Amino acid sequence: MAHQPHRRGIVAAALFFLVASIYLCVTRLYNSPSLSNDNSKQQLHPNPPKEIHVQLTDADLPMTYGTFRRPNMDGLTLMANLPDELVPTPENGRRLVIVGDIHGMDAALESLLQKVDFDPSRDHLIATGDMINKGPDSPGVVSRLMRLNASAVRGNHEDRILLALAEADSQTGVSKELSSADAEAHRGEAEFLAAGRKLSKEHVEWLSKLPVILAVEPLRLFVAHAGLVPGVRPELQDPWAVMNMRTLVYPREEMRKKGYKKKKAKRDSDDSSAEASAPPPPSDQPSSSEPEAAAEEEEGETLESIQQKDAYADREVAIPVESRDGEKWTTAWNRFQKRLKKSHRYTVVYGHDSKRGLREDRYTFGLDSGCVKGGALTALVVEAKEGGGKAGEWTHTVMQVQCK
Repeated sequence: MAHQPHRRGIVAAALFFLVASIYLCVTRLYNSPSLSNDNSKQQLHPNPPKEIHVQLTDADLPMTYGTFRRPNMDGLTLMANLPDELVPTPENGRRLVIVGDIHGMDAALESLLQKVDFDPSRDHLIATGDMINKGPDSPGVVSRLMRLNASAVRGNHEDRILLALAEADSQTGVSKELSSADAEAHRGEAEFLAAGRKLSKEHVEWLSKLPVILAVEPLRLFVAHAGLVPGVRPELQDPWAVMNMRTLVYPREEMRKKGYKKKKAKRDSDDSSAEASAPPPPSDQPSSSEPEAAAEEEEGETLESIQQKDAYADREVAIPVESRDGEKWTTAWNRFQKRLKKSHRYTVVYGHDSKRGLREDRYTFGLDSGCVKGGALTALVVEAKEGGGKAGEWTHTVMQVQCK
């Protein structure tokens, strides 16, 4: 019994120590920075907003075409300007005679120049490319163009021939020893080398200096062999595309179509009634219709404002292709020009597409009428508009001769 009070003292001291320890631990945790911050956050946002998840598809990823300056390709000149003294004005009475794909048909070219009453002192001749190959007299065509101090742009046939000649000339050692007609045919260069080897050194030098795009700025006119991508400045165009393109494809639009088809197939498999409620697929037609004739008088836009507005549009990125699988580039070009202010619109004169033949649209002229295949050789004769026309306005006449 003597030890009873002593035991009670020890138990009381142990309980006091336990309670004090728990109190200190709780106090320290409560005052810790992390807990304090959490509490403050909870007080500031008692009902935090729910996270919103936006489902993006491949079509919404960044895409670009014509954003950067194109690299120099084998020393070619992408763009050149026609000298101002050759540009027709009401005062000088000059003419531009722009001729479609000649393809070595020198006799037809001579007949066409006679028909338009070509005068070197008054007129300037411009060729839209593909002046050589396929026809009987490529050297004669180039000699005539050089003799008349003509301008021209590089077409896909000039490009292939120049590249093939450069490749053959660069061969040395074993490669040169093993070179043969069979090897050239295997590389697909036999035709181009045969045509190129008929040309003189002066011919090749003249052709190699031709630009891919010729600008006649006072008339707001471009000459290009195959075409131009609308919405892309000429100095940013792809040289290969300018010499080879026929249509445009729209990767965003195609990706969205594919995504739609996958979703639709999944809905159809899950619920046979989903087809009735499914939204219609994206149209193959342009997203915006062409303005009516009255809209021609509207103020219009600039290239910069259109690029900002259409930055995420499915047709903002257009990829030029050689095939006919996409939208005709001329359709896209004419539609785009009608959106611009009149002072910002340009016309493109081109060749390359003999299957479509002579084509006259508001802002595009196609001059390849298949001369080398027995069709016609076409010239677009451009003159300044007389009688009070604004500076830079021009009129035209189309003339042809039948090719044999």
